[in-house]
Amino acid sequence: MKKVSLIFFKSECMGCHACEIACKQEHGLGVGPRLVRVLERAPDFIPIYCHHCTKAPCKAACPTKAISRNEQGIVLIDEDLCIGCKECMEACPFGAMQFDDDRDVAVKCDLCVERLENNEEPACSKACAARCIFWGDTKQLSEKIAAARSNLA
Repeated sequence: MKKVSLIFFKSECMGCHACEIACKQEHGLGVGPRLVRVLERAPDFIPIYCHHCTKAPCKAACPTKAISRNEQGIVLIDEDLCIGCKECMEACPFGAMQFDDDRDVAVKCDLCVERLENNEEPACSKACAARCIFWGDTKQLSEKIAAARSNLA
């Protein structure tokens, strides 16, 4: 099975927050956790999201082994095993881990794994008006990044 990932081209982001809203709707999240966040640091918009790290620090930090990686490389949290200690939040270098106070568990982007199982794209990329969010096979995404860099040169 192919490894998948998600990338944002922040230079194209217009700060509409459609990705945040789509994610919250997809995951039924109330006030509080945002699995995708777009921060404004004038003049730029900076997307904060889970990078599904190959050597995920959040996974290593979890004392209950609630964090795992599936065959597609998606880092997932088993909410039944999460004890709400927030160690994963401290370990994440991207600030992508959030805490759901209603359920007392850590939460993060799961790349809309259920949507992927139904051959649908993640909610954030589908909703992106600027078309700056891409998901797919990590090899193809690496090629897309290389092409974007060469266009900047």
